[in-house]
Amino acid sequence: MTHPRPDHDSDTRDVSVAFVTKTYGPDLERCELLCRTIDRFVCLTSHLIVVDARDLPAFAHLEGPGRRVVATEDVLPVRMRRFTLGPVARRRNVWLSLATRPVRGWLVQQMVKLAAASVSTEDVLVHVDSDIVFVRPFDSLAHARGAVPLFHVADAIDTQLPTHVRWHRTAERLLDVAPAPLPAPDFVGPLIFWRRENASALLEHIERRVGSNWLAALARANDVSEYTLYGRFATDVLGPASGHRLTDAPLCYCYWDTSPLDDDGLEEFLEGIGDEVSVMLNPKAGMSANWYGPLLERALQSHVP
Repeated sequence: MTHPRPDHDSDTRDVSVAFVTKTYGPDLERCELLCRTIDRFVCLTSHLIVVDARDLPAFAHLEGPGRRVVATEDVLPVRMRRFTLGPVARRRNVWLSLATRPVRGWLVQQMVKLAAASVSTEDVLVHVDSDIVFVRPFDSLAHARGAVPLFHVADAIDTQLPTHVRWHRTAERLLDVAPAPLPAPDFVGPLIFWRRENASALLEHIERRVGSNWLAALARANDVSEYTLYGRFATDVLGPASGHRLTDAPLCYCYWDTSPLDDDGLEEFLEGIGDEVSVMLNPKAGMSANWYGPLLERALQSHVP
């Protein structure tokens, strides 16, 4: 990958950063656009793309200097196989293994992000979903030096977000920490920094706590958010030793609506960008990356400073 040279090379030379993207076949166009904008705008060490084994041939062309495409099955620490069950209109992916109960595909995504620490050697992992597009130069090496930013929005989770509350309660059981009073903090976002050694320590902590493989523990828990789990471990277990600084500053400007944008709507959306270095367009809005990619580039030239 080619990147803009940071202004402070000597200050960041001893820090390594890996982007981690867990994706799948239907998001290939989005992942291609993500990779193009990473190569154009981002300074980092490597990029790990994780897809299910059946999708490897479709994503293989994205490999190159600093970028690897690996199979979900090779990242997970136990042998798991994916099966597609149900009638066509209601098909769902289920992962089976001898070490865990059946696991939904959504939970496997969380497991892969946690397991990425075991297949990476970089100091800092940045989880970047394939629906993100970088729109400005971003020196992730500079962000990773010293206290690494940990996304944290205080008092954001209450009973109006029951799923998020369950994620906190699951994290508390797995980590053996006191229940957080509501409103609780939110650690979930589209561009998330972790320290790799913390992620490894988190999994070891869970295994000591529950006395079994961490994958089996997460499969039993079912309601899991990898970002909430890591965030609670960093703040409630490691504390100041985590090497993080809490921040609610978003690095990504998000379009969460499920209604598709047209050309004018996309330009209007982009006019709202502040200091963010990337944008996220909700895949559920049904917009093709091959359509909005060129429009995004033209609109940025006109509207984003």
